[in-house]
Amino acid sequence: MDDGGAAEEEEEDDEWILGSAECSVHEFEGTELGKRRPEGAVMYVTEVAVSPVARRCGTGRRLMKGIEELATVRRVETLYLHVDVTNSAACAMYDKAGYEQVDKDNPIFQEFTTSLNLQDGATKGRKHFLLCKNLVESPTWLIPQNYPVRKNEKAELGFVV
Repeated sequence: MDDGGAAEEEEEDDEWILGSAECSVHEFEGTELGKRRPEGAVMYVTEVAVSPVARRCGTGRRLMKGIEELATVRRVETLYLHVDVTNSAACAMYDKAGYEQVDKDNPIFQEFTTSLNLQDGATKGRKHFLLCKNLVESPTWLIPQNYPVRKNEKAELGFVV
């Protein structure tokens, strides 16, 4: 018996989007952090959004697990993300997943956060934590993380011509 596609339409109605995530690498271009890490070694989690009806039941954790799987396939060594300091549920989820808060006094990370306009107070007075998770035991740094940041330094050749 032909139901005129009603069964197929009903099946489509049962599909829900519970959340979404966006990742990229271009945020690091031109930043000290980007210059100090090999190309492709870092990925930025731009956005994680979970539908209100799907919160607090593992959807965010599953999205983050998928991001880590993608990053591993792409040989990413470190994931970075910003989270609003008042979002306690997200902060707890990231903490449980192994993300660590980056020292906000480190000039490399200050400059990166400022490049995204996420420094304290920049977006309607909001504050953010920069978090990271290393996916490898010893991430690669082209220039050591603790090497001082100098304005207008020419690091490509090791000296200024």
